[in-house]
Parts: sequence; structure tokens; C-alpha cells
Amino acid sequence: MGGAVPERAPGGFPSVAVVGLGLMGGSLVRRLRTFPHPPRIIGGDVDSVTGLRARADGLVDVFGLPGDGLAGEAELVVLACPVKAALRFLAEEGRTLGPKTVVTDVTGLNNPLLRKAEQVGILDRTVTGHPLCGSESSGFAAGRADLYQDARVWLSADPTVPESLRTAVADFWTDVGGQVEWIDAAEHDETVAWISHLPQILASALAGALDSAGYRPRDLGPGGRDMTRLAGSSPAMWADLLEYSVPATGLGLTSISRALAVVADLLARREMDHIKEFLELTHAWAHEEDSLAERAEAETSTSGGVPGGSVPVAGGGGRP
Repeated sequence: MGGAVPERAPGGFPSVAVVGLGLMGGSLVRRLRTFPHPPRIIGGDVDSVTGLRARADGLVDVFGLPGDGLAGEAELVVLACPVKAALRFLAEEGRTLGPKTVVTDVTGLNNPLLRKAEQVGILDRTVTGHPLCGSESSGFAAGRADLYQDARVWLSADPTVPESLRTAVADFWTDVGGQVEWIDAAEHDETVAWISHLPQILASALAGALDSAGYRPRDLGPGGRDMTRLAGSSPAMWADLLEYSVPATGLGLTSISRALAVVADLLARREMDHIKEFLELTHAWAHEEDSLAERAEAETSTSGGVPGGSVPVAGGGGRP
């Protein structure tokens, strides 16, 4: 997997409950099982067949259905289910968790979970998480042990969460391969509306337009396949996320709608100079990080190997 292998269970949690054994949860239990000192892994899912398979594959030590209280036995609960199911879990089982049980998640939205955690009295031991990884494939069978390797993992927590718990959860995600960054919950939810939710909607809209025009996936070239890949993502998961999306999602859609209308008008009037200008602007944006990296390399070489000032490059720790 790469990186140093900790001489303890990930994050120092001797037992971990993973609630939801789809792509994200299934990948997580696979990764946890690779450690020389794995935690006791409790799997939870609404599908008992998935649970039986996870047990048969040796990926969980025990499996439970929603409401049986098994998750509350763990030191760390990872909610790897859709956001609505995660909110339901907190509402129904949040108050029955062990007094020292810590909660994190992979749902992709932070504020809704933090507000629910506050309602059930566990805000001071909830650290919301968003690993920026995944696949258009879904389900337990799609899981793989390296899914979280080198993935950016955004974490958010209320000020009432002790530093020791913040560190333990951050260590957990680092141990399974992630690169942790802390972010304000509201800022996180607005950011993912632009960089995650918007691309998903656009990919689905493009797939719908192609379908209406009579084109099939097999008709597409590499560009078309790249543009519509996200359309193959789980409809249930995305409908769930979009139900709790922030106003920035609508703002982004409005912005794109206006841009498309302008381009359509320019095409209709054959104003190719303006279209070229638009394409040059977006081309520059798409290659911005390449240009920054080239500039940094040039500054390094002209200064004898010492960079002349801080030049931001891809992979920095700031907001994307």
C-alpha cells in the first residue's frame, strides 16, 4: 500500500464499526484487514447477503443489521452509507453509542451530520470526513483495498471536539492511506457543491441529451466516455446528496446555463473569434497547474536549485 505501517490498529482504535458495505465501506474493511494489527471490524448493512459475503471473505469479524446496536460496541464508527441513512443511524442509534465511541463518515456532506450529532448529544465526539475518492461503480464487489491510498480526506469538527479525538481520527484516515486536511464544515459543503455535485449533474445531463438524440455509450469516443463516466454513478446515492445540497449547487447550474446560452448564441451568429476567446480562457484554466509547475521549475533552475519565492503547485494544502 505504500507508507509506514503503524505498529497498532489504525488511529489507535481497537475496534471499528463500518456502517454500510458498499464501495466505500467495502473498500475500507478490505484496507483495515491488511494491517498487521487490524482492529476488530464490525460490519453493518441493510443487506444481509452482503454481510454474509463480507464474513465469508474474512473482512469483518461480526456483522449486524440496522438497529441491533452492534455498532455501539466499537471505539470508532465510520458511517459509509448515503447521507440520509447516516442521518437515520444517528437519529436512531446515536444516543445508544458507547460513552467513548467516536463517529466519522464518508458521506460527502458535513453540516447535516454535525447538526444531527448535536441533536443527539454526540457533537463533541463526531468528526465528519470526506475522502475525495470513489468510482462510478458501486456495491460491495466494487470495493478495493487501495481506494483511499493518497486520497485527499477533508475533516471537519465542532470546537467542542477534544484535540486528542481530532488527532486520533486524523491518524485513522492517514493510516488507511489518506492525506488529511481540515476544513470548516460550511466551506466544505459549498466547495463540494462546485467541484463534485456540479460535475455529476452535468455528466448526467449530457448522458440524457445523448440518449434523447439516439446515441449509445458504445458510440462515444474517449472524450465522450470521459465526460459521461460519472453518469454511471449510483442514482440513489446522488439523489440523496442532492436533497441536502447547498444553494451553491443551484448557483453553479445557473452559471453554466448562462455560459451555454452565450456559446449557443455565438455559434448561431458564427462569431468564431469570440468562441475562440472563450476556448482559450477555459484552456488556460485547465492547464493552470501545469503552467505553475513549469514556472516553479524554471525559477528553481535559474536560482541554482533554490526556489525564488513560494509558488503554489498541485497538491498544496489549501482550499482547492
